Amino acid sequence: MKKFIYLGILVLMAVFFAAPAYAVDGTKNEGTHELIAPQFTYISLLSPGLSINSSGKATCVGLASAYDNSHTTKLTVELQKYTGSGWNTIKTWSASATGVSIADIEENYYVVRGTYRVCATAKVYNTSGSLLETKSLYSATSTY
Repeated sequence: MKKFIYLGILVLMAVFFAAPAYAVDGTKNEGTHELIAPQFTYISLLSPGLSINSSGKATCVGLASAYDNSHTTKLTVELQKYTGSGWNTIKTWSASATGVSIADIEENYYVVRGTYRVCATAKVYNTSGSLLETKSLYSATSTY
């Protein structure tokens, strides 16, 4: 059931955050040197999330999947707390999925006062177990 909710959210995000595309007349624009490319090569989805309620319960979320049906995605979600010297990981969770299935993590952890974020890391492996791609994304910070 949880996967259906995530898929529904992803579809809504795709609909509401789609950017319009405009055709050009084919003439060369000397001032434009931009290249449009996918954000990741093998990772089709990577999304971190964090919310902290008034009781200090942090809900840590991560989603990841691969483009190819023969690949394996390994997802790690880290809850990190900011200290004066930087970000320290205080809790870690892991999940995996095969093919285009979504590896998903939704875990709760009670925190003390401070500023937090979630780091979601996806690793995609081919059928022989070779690492193809590793990427990490961070959630927005949340202060309790």
